[in-house]
Amino acid sequence: MRGLLIYERSEIARNQRFISFWMRESRAHGVPIALLCVEDMAFGLRDNQPFCTVQGAPVQGDFAIMRVRMPLLSRHLERMGLRVFNCARTSEILNDKRRTHDLFSDTAPMMDTAFIDGDMPCPFAYPVVVKGAGGCGGRQVRLCEDEAAYRAAIGEFAFHAVVQPLCDTPGRDLRVYMLGTQVVQGMLRMSDQADFRSNFGLHHRAAPADVPPEAQRIAREVAARLDSALIGVDFIYDHGRLLLNEAEDAVGTRMLYELTSLDIVGMYMDFILSSLA
Repeated sequence: MRGLLIYERSEIARNQRFISFWMRESRAHGVPIALLCVEDMAFGLRDNQPFCTVQGAPVQGDFAIMRVRMPLLSRHLERMGLRVFNCARTSEILNDKRRTHDLFSDTAPMMDTAFIDGDMPCPFAYPVVVKGAGGCGGRQVRLCEDEAAYRAAIGEFAFHAVVQPLCDTPGRDLRVYMLGTQVVQGMLRMSDQADFRSNFGLHHRAAPADVPPEAQRIAREVAARLDSALIGVDFIYDHGRLLLNEAEDAVGTRMLYELTSLDIVGMYMDFILSSLA
């Protein structure tokens, strides 16, 4: 058995610790895992059959751990017979926030949400939050106080976005880490008053937190519908309620290693090997 750990080149250096944990698990389980840079990969069809190469050599493996958000590549590797974690369907849905909100609208309460696909008007009173449909880590999120800011934001995101009214408790959310349908850990994320976003990757604060029963139910249903492996399910606070905000594919785990004693890579490796058994 052989695994592939796939990253973008720009992400490898800042994720060296996480990568080293995978190499540790590779040695501990006697399962080789090769680190691949997606920029070195070529994939497509030859004689109507899928192929994938790395620097000209055929890719060989039984499973792939995707740390890139490339649903097309995930689907392609699945066609080649690899098990992909997270699977292509999870990646396709979670990397388009419009599809995420649409799929789970019957599962959980959420903020009113407009799906932007083109130069569409804003249906809500300002201020609103505009999020790039394929954004992650809080990097494609803008707070818009007026029409000019809204137009600039949707243009920046190539007119593929979601738009929501600003909740009454900005800068605070609850991330629930899920491994399959198991609730692994809740993390409360908090920003300073200068930023309405709460992402840990933007150098804001976080702390372990209990996950209320209703949030556990919602997170489990999200994971079950997606048939996902490791994801983060995020909730925001509005008028005393927890609302489903989004779910994250290829979710970051820095909070878990810095603020808890959990070994999420070890848990993930056990999950993968159990799934392949």
